[in-house]
Amino acid sequence: MDNQKVANPGDKISESFCVLPWIHLNTWPNGNVYPCCLTDWREEIGNLKDNTLEELWNVDKMKELRRYMLDGRKHDNCRKCFQQEEHGLDSTRTSSNRHYEKHIPEITKNTRPDGHNDDFKLLYWDFRFSNLCNMKCRMCGSFLSSKWWEDEMKIFGGSELPKAIINVDDYSKKEISWYLDTFIHDVEEIYFAGGEPLLMEEHYYILEKLVEVGNLDVRLRYNTNLGYLKFKKYDNLELWKPFKERDYGNVSIFASIDGIGKVAEYSRNGTKWKTIEQNLVKCIEHDFNIHISATTSIFTVWEIPELIDRMLELGLPHYRIQLNNVLTNPWYYHINILPDDLKSKIKERYIKHLEGMTDEVRETIKPKYDSIFRFMDETPQMDVEMLRRGFRFMTNLLDKGRDENFEETFPYLADWYTSITDWENMNLNDIK
Repeated sequence: MDNQKVANPGDKISESFCVLPWIHLNTWPNGNVYPCCLTDWREEIGNLKDNTLEELWNVDKMKELRRYMLDGRKHDNCRKCFQQEEHGLDSTRTSSNRHYEKHIPEITKNTRPDGHNDDFKLLYWDFRFSNLCNMKCRMCGSFLSSKWWEDEMKIFGGSELPKAIINVDDYSKKEISWYLDTFIHDVEEIYFAGGEPLLMEEHYYILEKLVEVGNLDVRLRYNTNLGYLKFKKYDNLELWKPFKERDYGNVSIFASIDGIGKVAEYSRNGTKWKTIEQNLVKCIEHDFNIHISATTSIFTVWEIPELIDRMLELGLPHYRIQLNNVLTNPWYYHINILPDDLKSKIKERYIKHLEGMTDEVRETIKPKYDSIFRFMDETPQMDVEMLRRGFRFMTNLLDKGRDENFEETFPYLADWYTSITDWENMNLNDIK
């Protein structure tokens, strides 16, 4: 431990405090365990093949993270949340602190000066059981999408993972299943993500178990591509009803929709746009708490206004349009690598779009647009020309493998795209 003072447990929380390392662990399909889903994928705290969740609860990395937070220091693992906050957005950190405020005095009280926490009880579950997915989004990979495996074999000549990591492995599944059965009464929130959670058997097992034990007050949150509402014998609209009836806000669906039509189908390959629209409307008609969670990247930033207009046409309330996820990894998809003239045109489009809104809608959307502008104006983390070459290299590679065409899909970006030179001599190691 360093010589800096650690805040006494029970003190007023610091400006860097996040409740998640006291109530939560995140697991990936390969068995890796993280403090939360926003932690860099290279910064796991361990793997379920080697340790149980309880054993990992107080490893050195977790204790260090808690010490930083108690002491008011910003840990590098938390940079995504701090970045969002700097841009005026509500982060996972701030929203989690609000939701679990009542638990903070007790959990900090049970924390030793070295960051060791004596109360292992996960109130918030985020277990990624499988990479099974029906899509292969441009910004993803085989670690979270089984569809990407096909590209990695076809385009890159191999993959470090099997085609589909289903049920993780026997030991990991046993460990997680034990926890599910043992603590099903205590859990307050479950985050279902993927892969695609609505294609995973474990998701339905958990819902049925919650109904069986009568824990209908649990908050269910989904990150889904909304490609399916029915799976085998299951109808999600029916399965969600008992939780919704207990409390409207208990079921929150965040649909990964960041473009419409051909833009959606290109950026998230496997998208059937008409199906997505139909499923979205069904959720709206059944009065579920559904949002769209748009990922803003080079592929989608130009047509955000069209996305908003279409969502409003379909009946989605304007305050359910989330624009706080601006893609920063991979760096070559970040909107800050666009040239200044395109940035200016995008800003002009957004400003004109705001002028056509009602005052109520404008009040909601303008801060989100302003945040996108701030991300767009950031200085790139690497050499910008290198990142642009990396963008064209990877885009060209995937276009060939998927029989797609960036210039045809995004004609307003075509001139810039073709102006990028010296990308032919790159290789994958240059952009990893």
